[in-house]
Amino acid sequence: MLLVGSLGGNAVRHPLVLAVAAVVVVVVGWRMALGRRAFTSTDTTTPALGTDETRIVVEDSESDVSERIRRKRERYPRAVEFQRPTGFINTDSLRLSEVVGQRVILLEFWTFGCYNCQQTHPKLQRFWRQYADEGLLVVGIHYPEFDREREPANVRAYVDDADITYPVVLDTDGGTWDAYDQRYWPARYLIDIDGFVRYTHAGEGAYEETDERIRDLLAERKRVLAEA
Repeated sequence: MLLVGSLGGNAVRHPLVLAVAAVVVVVVGWRMALGRRAFTSTDTTTPALGTDETRIVVEDSESDVSERIRRKRERYPRAVEFQRPTGFINTDSLRLSEVVGQRVILLEFWTFGCYNCQQTHPKLQRFWRQYADEGLLVVGIHYPEFDREREPANVRAYVDDADITYPVVLDTDGGTWDAYDQRYWPARYLIDIDGFVRYTHAGEGAYEETDERIRDLLAERKRVLAEA
């Protein structure tokens, strides 16, 4: 709250308070900007995720590395394998390394008690139904915030009620959350056919942009598979 005084009928704001308020605005704006930063095709300095042992690499040797892969290495981080999953829903098991090279992957970190996460699920379900036959795999990674969200039965009940049919990985111990240096619910990651993270978004929204990026990566997938 600004301090307001009176001088000749004019309101006067204390300069110290104004200065503090300006700093708060800058810091809040900076944090919001960080929360919504996306890895796009124009990024050239994306951070590495995970460790050398957890990142997914599909090339058997350096001789298998194509010019396409070399260019991507310089611009995008490698996706990270699921770390210590505690259960699965809508699938018996799942490893990203078994899917990379075949599909484009959309990951979303969420927890069922998060209202913002709940708002994203109809959109992700639509992506799954619309693009699964074209090569998209949608995966939810459930990392709990509160005790009731740690119970697998509660997660299953929510998945059934929300009509989520894509695979869900239970990350109760936070192994995958930590490997992706996660900070936000919800947060989505798009991984291309070569296993590189090509786009991220924290929070709700950007559904049209996500849809466009999915279609771009599916088109790339089609070209890569045709060249194989």
